[in-house]
Amino acid sequence: MPLLFFQEILYSQRTPSEIAIFNLETKELVRLTHNEFADEEPEWSPDGSLIVFDSNRESSNDLYQMKPNGTEVIRLTFDNAKEDHGAWSSDGSKLLFQYDAGSNTDVWVMNRDGKNRIRLTENPSRDGWADWSPDGLKVVFSSDRTGNREIYLMNADGSNVTQLTFSNTDNTDPTFSPDGNWIAFNSERDGNSEIYIMKPDGSRQMRLTQNAYYDERPDWSPDGLNILFSRRANGYYSLWVINLESSKEYRVTPQDIKVGRAHWSPNGKMIVTQYYPD
Repeated sequence: MPLLFFQEILYSQRTPSEIAIFNLETKELVRLTHNEFADEEPEWSPDGSLIVFDSNRESSNDLYQMKPNGTEVIRLTFDNAKEDHGAWSSDGSKLLFQYDAGSNTDVWVMNRDGKNRIRLTENPSRDGWADWSPDGLKVVFSSDRTGNREIYLMNADGSNVTQLTFSNTDNTDPTFSPDGNWIAFNSERDGNSEIYIMKPDGSRQMRLTQNAYYDERPDWSPDGLNILFSRRANGYYSLWVINLESSKEYRVTPQDIKVGRAHWSPNGKMIVTQYYPD
């Protein structure tokens, strides 16, 4: 597959997008999907053998999986509702996902082959953006059940829901660190979206990024030492990494690449991302 040239173009949420892999060592971007639809929100399986993503290629928005070389694409969901934001359990056997029926969204779970679907949340709010704890016992998610989006923790069966943030502004995209000791998320509590971390009980909430840009969609490196995130500046997105020990940031993608949500590979050498071609 060819190395792609990068061009910075403004885009909307449902602009046609593809799934691509960015090699952190060679700085090459390899495109995995080739169509006129919106392929979005890719995430690598824990063993690196599969990538889950969502797409509207069959009119409704559904979850799919494929090999990291773009082959063996399999559709996992077949509803008229919108299903997206797939998140792997640490053993790779299950997927959390967001089910959008139109008036509300809920967190669901299913086997990796799309079978045995179970609803975890059920209320008139918009619940979603869920992630597993590494031990598979807890699920962290975001919900606007109090009016704005706050972050909640629940047992993996949907019981014992506990609110973790109380900022009265939007807090979204929570994700557990590999050791389970921290949750990264983005919050608008200081006027614009920044990356934060906190303990799984909601304590020790700390802001990591400090700028006038829009930082969101954090993802931990496999060693837990860095956080990948998307930064929107002047209408464009780029991928950045912040080191937790030094607080130093560096840009991952070239200035003229157009990307969206991204996720580290299990070996830490590549990133799978939404890519917006010309």
